[in-house]
Amino acid sequence: MRMKKAMAGTTAALLALSVTACGGNNKDAGESASPSASKPAASESAKPAKEKTTVNFWYLWGGTEGGYVEKLISEFNASQDLYEVKGLSVPDVQKVVVGISSGNGPDITDNFSNNTASYAQKGMLEPLDDYISKSNYDMSDFVPAALEGGKFQGKQYALPINVNFSLMFYNKKLFADAGIVDPPKTSDELLTDAVKLTKVNADKTIEVLGFPDFPLVYYTTSMSMAFGGSFISDDGKTLTPDNPGTLEALKLMQSYRNQFGVDNIAKFNSSAKYLDATDPFINGKQAIRLDGPWFGNTVKNVLKKDLDYGIAPLPGPAGHPELAGGGEVSSSTFFIPSNAKNKDGAWAFMSWLMSKENMVKFNSMFSNLPARTSVYDDPAFANIPDFKQFAEAAKSPNLKAFPVFDGQSEYNKVIGDEFELAVNGKQSAEDAVKHMKEKSAGLLK
Repeated sequence: MRMKKAMAGTTAALLALSVTACGGNNKDAGESASPSASKPAASESAKPAKEKTTVNFWYLWGGTEGGYVEKLISEFNASQDLYEVKGLSVPDVQKVVVGISSGNGPDITDNFSNNTASYAQKGMLEPLDDYISKSNYDMSDFVPAALEGGKFQGKQYALPINVNFSLMFYNKKLFADAGIVDPPKTSDELLTDAVKLTKVNADKTIEVLGFPDFPLVYYTTSMSMAFGGSFISDDGKTLTPDNPGTLEALKLMQSYRNQFGVDNIAKFNSSAKYLDATDPFINGKQAIRLDGPWFGNTVKNVLKKDLDYGIAPLPGPAGHPELAGGGEVSSSTFFIPSNAKNKDGAWAFMSWLMSKENMVKFNSMFSNLPARTSVYDDPAFANIPDFKQFAEAAKSPNLKAFPVFDGQSEYNKVIGDEFELAVNGKQSAEDAVKHMKEKSAGLLK
């Protein structure tokens, strides 16, 4: 997601400069030094050290996670003599946007990959290509789909710190009680298993939700892509929300909801809150869940819940094993605003944070999957719940990013709005994808 201006030297060159400045009077063994060389002139010794320039960093994390960010800021500040990063937790994306628009925003900030194009199109983001080129910054091991999420019209505007996508979590006890041995591998198996796993009360309300209907936000585009759908044509010239994968995802959810009642499922979902004591998967009331790499760590290490679950890829379309392992990839990204006051300092901090060593530190604290695949075997991730499963799944060529273009936010909203109408019984699946196509016409220019 983000931004550009005039460039100074590379981070490495700047650091080397500071080392030279501090250690320039050292001599090799055996080399004689004149009195004038061994003792600085009075005017030089009295000269104050160069003051660090400030880099303002606004970040979306708060609470414990904000503390992790501040720890890394302190490490960067202690690692060099040129910049002083000052962090500020601003967990409201709109406040960050307003700050940047007014010219009183940060030098560097974070956001989500699905905002990159719209921000770049508005001129909010500094292109990073010159910084990357001048510093010869190695990005060969970044997950390709994650890097694409930071691009717009061929330029790199943001760099990803992690990779987010969903896998299927399933409650082993509920599966065993229902006589189901293996997790579903296809859309047909998912519906069949979900029906067996669902338990209803005498008044038809839901006791145990068999389907990954909660939270709805993790179903829509993820399941569409898992079923082989793509929201843009291969040549990048046509939006394709009416793809077969989206139609199949809609029909699947409608079939389940129609069987057990839209209102009953809505009532079940409204009584639940994500990742707390009322979360249905955590309290054994949901059999199948779609969720990301943070889920297991939150359950086991933050909420301290002893939950016996398995993990599997999202189900694919029946009869198409070549499409297995699909889903949607997104990232948390960092960018430099186009009107930042200290762009060189912002790049110095960003490039430091995105290095292999510090990407490991960041993601091991957050229990996320790094955007660099070369660090997946680092011992720091050994004890993170489910890390190996997500690291292996990240290798799938069938993972896709949502299309990046200046109208992607509007496109995403059109898809979400029509999807919600369909699964709430307000329109057919066929009408939903038809309306998606009609309402997104003209967004891709």
